[in-house]
Amino acid sequence: MKFFYLILFVNLYFPSLYAENSPYPNVPVSISDVETHRVGKHVVRLIRSFSDEGFLFIEILKPPEFSLINKRVVDKIKVTIYGRERVLDFRETASASIEKLRISEGIIKFQVDFYVLRGGRHLSECEVDANREKLPEPVCRHIPEQE
Repeated sequence: MKFFYLILFVNLYFPSLYAENSPYPNVPVSISDVETHRVGKHVVRLIRSFSDEGFLFIEILKPPEFSLINKRVVDKIKVTIYGRERVLDFRETASASIEKLRISEGIIKFQVDFYVLRGGRHLSECEVDANREKLPEPVCRHIPEQE
């Protein structure tokens, strides 16, 4: 019986010991995409989630040591939908996804496809200016169904 406990201990202890000392980062399974772009003297890293509660991490890094200067988690957006300002929170949705992610002249552009819990869908186009050291909130505009 002691042998059984010894084997159990070894199987449970050593993998966790290796994971803590591993030089490789532990990337969650929900991460679908990581991109890096040079913007002026900084590097911008975009991390996109694959989960139903889509999100986007934006990080401004200072090379060559890639120290973090600023970051923003886009997990909700403010958008005017048919004349009414709304906050679309990705955690309070049936599904949300970040699509058409791109960066042009330091402006991060993406679309948010947001499915409402009670039915319906909102598509928005958003921008974040990465030319600054402090990342602003996304500026978004609703795309009506007929566009």
